[in-house]
Amino acid sequence: MRFTVKVKNSGSKTLDTTGLTVNCSYGEDGHSSESIFDSEHGLGGGPDTKLLAGRSINVPWGCELPKAGRLIQIEVSPDMESESAIFTGTVK
Repeated sequence: MRFTVKVKNSGSKTLDTTGLTVNCSYGEDGHSSESIFDSEHGLGGGPDTKLLAGRSINVPWGCELPKAGRLIQIEVSPDMESESAIFTGTVK
């Protein structure tokens, strides 16, 4: 499964996005899903940049999802000290 994580710096200080983590799980039982890294298809992992206040970036990401899988949970954290944002839903 491929998706885009939009990171927006709404703060007043520069944000170091190199600590961004994305974790996925799928199914009702929350099976762990591996991230997919495929630079040929634009899935190179997290950003290697700092983000000025008021700016945003889009980060393409991929996670394993079985063909029959429909329920996914995506957990995004900008760094080790911040709270995670958790998204869940059904994949079409």
